[in-house]
Amino acid sequence: MTDKKLNKEQKNEALLKYRNLVFATLDYYLDNQQFQIQSAAVDSQSYFQSLKTQAEAHFQKGRLTLLKQWFRDLTEMPVETRDLKFNQYLQEITGYDIDIFKAYFQRIDNVVDKGKISTDNQFYDIRIMADHLCQNDPVDEEKVELLNRLLQEYEQRNSLAGK
Repeated sequence: MTDKKLNKEQKNEALLKYRNLVFATLDYYLDNQQFQIQSAAVDSQSYFQSLKTQAEAHFQKGRLTLLKQWFRDLTEMPVETRDLKFNQYLQEITGYDIDIFKAYFQRIDNVVDKGKISTDNQFYDIRIMADHLCQNDPVDEEKVELLNRLLQEYEQRNSLAGK
């Protein structure tokens, strides 16, 4: 978002967008077993529901900055774990053209453009992308082959360097 002050209509659109994004993220957490915790001290279902109630209150009070921050905070885990299905889920549920993995995809493109994996972090990123592409329908065979070739070359270089 730019530093310019939004007019009332733009602010209302942005408020609705971020409320919908926060709700979709919380629903994603509610619908996925991996995010569920049930103990004497913690009940993730009621926790996520209470966050939705709070988000709605922030929406009603026009707290756009707070909703944006909530969205950044709530999407931190899917970004860190490279849950690429989450980004697709957000787009399908909300209809917004949003890409929380923009920096990740840029790193992938940079490695592909360079034609060589140089670090373990790049190897990890490329491996996750190759796995993700294999799960898509239809599979982008050409890109998967390219990524697998980069992974194999990196592994070969590292195994030779280790000898």
